[in-house]
Amino acid sequence: MDALKTKRKSLRTSFTATANKLKECLAKKEDAKDGDKLRALNSQLEDKFLRLDEIQNKISSLLLENTDTAAEYETDFQTAEDYRDNFLELKSKLETLLNKDSGSFLESSSELDVVKLNLPKFELKMFSGDPKEFLTFWSIFSKIHDSEELTAIDKFQYLYHSMVPDSRAARLISSFPITTENYPKAVEQLKLRFGREDLLVQIYVRDLLSLVLKNATTGKNAPDLATLYDMLETKLRALESLGRTKENLLTF
Repeated sequence: MDALKTKRKSLRTSFTATANKLKECLAKKEDAKDGDKLRALNSQLEDKFLRLDEIQNKISSLLLENTDTAAEYETDFQTAEDYRDNFLELKSKLETLLNKDSGSFLESSSELDVVKLNLPKFELKMFSGDPKEFLTFWSIFSKIHDSEELTAIDKFQYLYHSMVPDSRAARLISSFPITTENYPKAVEQLKLRFGREDLLVQIYVRDLLSLVLKNATTGKNAPDLATLYDMLETKLRALESLGRTKENLLTF
């Protein structure tokens, strides 16, 4: 893991340098009009972030596999989220600027105004970006996603308004201009970031272990049997929905 952390440190330094260059260009009116320069910096930033994200996923998996590094995982994850948020914020600002210059931004806005008038009513489940909430969120939102009566723009509008304001999930979805082409891309990134099966399984298994260990060590402060049973069943049902039964959990 030390080798991965060394690579990550170098990539973070390189990513930050490119991000600062892009911020400087966006702040200067003359540079902000240089579309070619902005696109070049954006390509560099995206390339570095993708490589950084790949290494980060490997480190996170290793930390999750070790029960002794739970606290380190939380801190490490939050730092990684700061880099991701920085990337998505810059990407959103850049795409909005470039779309305004090309006129597509105005076209997209007009299209959305029409859609807002005709959206059918639906009880939306809000999603904040907590992976533990993803299964419930997607089981409800999939009714919209799989609908043949709604256009991609309709579905994107629903997805956008299903995000808890200012949450990590909202920042991710907001980084995509609302167009027909971007809807499947936004869904794919949402699933990759918050709904990866391997990550969800590890999280629920860790919760199960923590719950059992906590119950064994807290003594009088432990929850009553009925509450403990309900909590365990909730975790097990989530794992079963991911294809992990009580039997094959023994081989996990």
